[in-house]
Amino acid sequence: MFVTVVAVLCRLATHDCTETIVTNSNLAPGLTVQGCAIGGQAGLAQWKSSHPIYRSDDWYIERYKCVAGLYTARAKI
Repeated sequence: MFVTVVAVLCRLATHDCTETIVTNSNLAPGLTVQGCAIGGQAGLAQWKSSHPIYRSDDWYIERYKCVAGLYTARAKI
């Protein structure tokens, strides 16, 4: 099954939030919905710390979701 991991990231100063695709089954072949739900927080923390835009302390992860199938992120929430 195709799985997409989506994170909602917000700026501390302005509280503007945006959705971004973290990864999907094409990029991480072993990704499952169950694996995402169980280990998603640790993976997101690692992803955020290495991301060129979101790694600063100005951004925080508001929430994340594991979506079965292809998902298109919304720019602003």
